[in-house]
Amino acid sequence: MNRGRFHSLSILALALVAGGFLRFYRLGAFEMSADEGASWAAAAAPSLSAVLRAQIVLNPGKAGLHDVALHLWMRAFGDGLIAMRALSAAAGTLAVALVFLLTREAFAPSGVEESAAPLPPEARNLTAALAALLFAVNLVMVKYAREARMYPLEIDAVIGAACCVLRGMNRGGWVWPVGAAICTALAIAAHLTALAALGAIGLWLLYIFFQARRETKSAASRARRALGNLAALAAGAALLAPLAPAVIGSAAHAAAIGAINWIKRPAWWAPFALFNKATGTFAFPVYAALAGWGAIRGWRQARDRVLFVLIWMWAPPVVVLAASYMLEPLFVERYLAAVFVPFFMLSALGIAAIESRPLRTAALALALALALGHLWEWSRKAHDAQWREAAMAALHRCAAGEAIVVAPGYADNVVRYYLRGRKNGPRVIPVNKAAGSGARIAILGGAGVAPEIAARVRAEYPRVVARERGVVVRER
Repeated sequence: MNRGRFHSLSILALALVAGGFLRFYRLGAFEMSADEGASWAAAAAPSLSAVLRAQIVLNPGKAGLHDVALHLWMRAFGDGLIAMRALSAAAGTLAVALVFLLTREAFAPSGVEESAAPLPPEARNLTAALAALLFAVNLVMVKYAREARMYPLEIDAVIGAACCVLRGMNRGGWVWPVGAAICTALAIAAHLTALAALGAIGLWLLYIFFQARRETKSAASRARRALGNLAALAAGAALLAPLAPAVIGSAAHAAAIGAINWIKRPAWWAPFALFNKATGTFAFPVYAALAGWGAIRGWRQARDRVLFVLIWMWAPPVVVLAASYMLEPLFVERYLAAVFVPFFMLSALGIAAIESRPLRTAALALALALALGHLWEWSRKAHDAQWREAAMAALHRCAAGEAIVVAPGYADNVVRYYLRGRKNGPRVIPVNKAAGSGARIAILGGAGVAPEIAARVRAEYPRVVARERGVVVRER
């Protein structure tokens, strides 16, 4: 093994160890969130068919991949909070390895002529290992891998689809397009917003197809490969066509009843702010400079592949920004989490493109220090609401069979989770179904509650029984 290969493998090993540690360490430190409560309630259904029926209501706009996977996971490991989050942590750690494979494939040589030569093996391996390391220590990637939600599975599937597409372009054959189709179906089944990233990959394939058609006959093979992989993405989406009416209908219903009213209309600069938030205010200029340098240097050697990364990075946020103005506001960081992958790929390319080894080492050290500092600053603050303490306080004020009203209504499953297994426990009722319940106790969350509903709860339940972080227990 030569020195360069050993160096790259050492960085990859560090990325996997650091990524796994950051995703699994103290998984139960934060209490269950309202969104996690919806995942638990769906996954706790008695059968797979019941899980799919429940998740349409509890997680509108998703086709149930995560809830089905969590259902099977809970059968094996139980429904403890750490156990449930471990599924996401495992998927998030797997993503670190997938980023390495994706980046390596993105700049690998192709069996057909392209507009520019790819990176040499040593530079390609180094870039891939650096991309995996930057991904492993990023706050956004760590944060979503520590929640019992669908986003790590979605990111895994999107990366898998991208990797299969690039492998298919490089090697040809039918195996990789089939893999792309399967990963596409899995990504969309995890979350409909995966369509934005998959659409960007399809846009690049269209570019390659038309570019090859304009060139000499020697580019015909590249055009066929692009068309075949584009058809594979379409076939993967078509696999979920039977589920589309129910999933789209549930998403439309959620929008109609105001379930996404908390999403504000984004500013025009939101795509830039998205990457700033992902890396942190101090780290963003460094990462942006490295990504810019990577794009400039990579354009000379692998123009088509750098274009692949740029389209994947920018097309989804721009499309979602436009949809937020023309339809409904949808610009949410977690809905666009997959676009951070190409950003780290470009940043890694920028580091690898620094010819001076001391400067390259300094750039990597600075990028890692800023990322870890961002993580440390985030970890020092409490980011959860104390639903468990609120549920216990409400339980102690209730007689057997009484009801507890919960606002916001979608947080009722968190209270149910913390009261599960108690005989003759109180009924838990979402605030939108509380009329005529006769409930004496209400739990009012500090976020996600419309002002008029919060005012009504305070008026009907004027006495404060307990005041916890992010939540208040009130009594008539």
